[in-house]
Amino acid sequence: MLEELIGRIQERLVSVAYPNEAAISFAVVMPILRALGWDDSDPEQVMPEYASGGRRVDFALCGSGKRPSLFIEVKGVGRALEGDRQLFEYAFHEGIPLCLLTDGREWSFFLPGGQGSYDDRRVYRLKLNERPPAECTRILMRYLERSRVKSGDAFEDAMRDYRDIASRREAARNLPKAWAQLVDQPEDLLVELLSEQTETISGFRPTSAEVTIFLRSLMLPQQTILEQRTPKPQHGLTKGNDIQVAPRAPTEMFSGRALEYTLFGTSRAAPNASTALIEILTAIAKRHPEKMADIAQAVRGKSRNHIARTPAEIYPARPDLARAAEIAPGWLVGLNIANREKMRIIREMCRVTGVKFGSDVMIDLPNANA
Repeated sequence: MLEELIGRIQERLVSVAYPNEAAISFAVVMPILRALGWDDSDPEQVMPEYASGGRRVDFALCGSGKRPSLFIEVKGVGRALEGDRQLFEYAFHEGIPLCLLTDGREWSFFLPGGQGSYDDRRVYRLKLNERPPAECTRILMRYLERSRVKSGDAFEDAMRDYRDIASRREAARNLPKAWAQLVDQPEDLLVELLSEQTETISGFRPTSAEVTIFLRSLMLPQQTILEQRTPKPQHGLTKGNDIQVAPRAPTEMFSGRALEYTLFGTSRAAPNASTALIEILTAIAKRHPEKMADIAQAVRGKSRNHIARTPAEIYPARPDLARAAEIAPGWLVGLNIANREKMRIIREMCRVTGVKFGSDVMIDLPNANA
């Protein structure tokens, strides 16, 4: 049984029982090939010292016919990396689709026809002495079992694994670029999640602008960061189309005090912008329930709904991350948004319902214009 054989080989590898390349070939490789269905007494299946382009490869395996399907190059223990170039030259010369390089301890399977360096074309590296015998058996059967080599399944699986590895390698290469773009222009969800975690740890919630500056600081020189953090002087009131917004003093940036606003003539305070948003939208929706469908359409964002019936409608890409609160029977508002978007939603809801922003509703969300 292959699993038992591998267990015995593992014990002998630990005790350094295989002194040279010949011992690996005849006491490790050949017994494993036999257990995988190869008849080493049949020269049409297993061809030792196969001549290729004036050179010789240790073993050539023929799945069907007399043309080799797989080359095996054997090295002494600890020399597994020494035969890459030699093995690839043999394989290219013969057009062999799959190769194995082993020192008995490491088993590396390659696709010679793949792209990139030798390492890029490696589809699997099995360290026999570091895996359980059952797992080693499964991997060796996947690439080396005679019936699978003969049918072409072994090569197809190797191709599939190669494409998967290449895709993951390409994704890994682009992670720094993706992160740079993300922190330079952070998505509202990232800003919201980082703000919430900061509030959980410290009890104080940073503004969206502060979170954005921090994220950008991960990519920018220190001098640029200091320049961005220097507050610009503001004077008087900034007047929009239908709202007057009073600028915040720099000392308020991490004050953690309640957010004050006015709703239908009553002064109120909320612990954060999300709570204020919920309270304002709930009050307006209670007065104009018939307008909810129109409001949902008016406040819709570029890529998702902000007010909808279900969390999946609010954040279709990741409904599991969608934080939402009910503002009217059967209607939810998403909370994974920046303050500028919260302010836009309040304004639009006022416009659709006829509520006067700046008198019926007065609020200044921190960094809503950032």
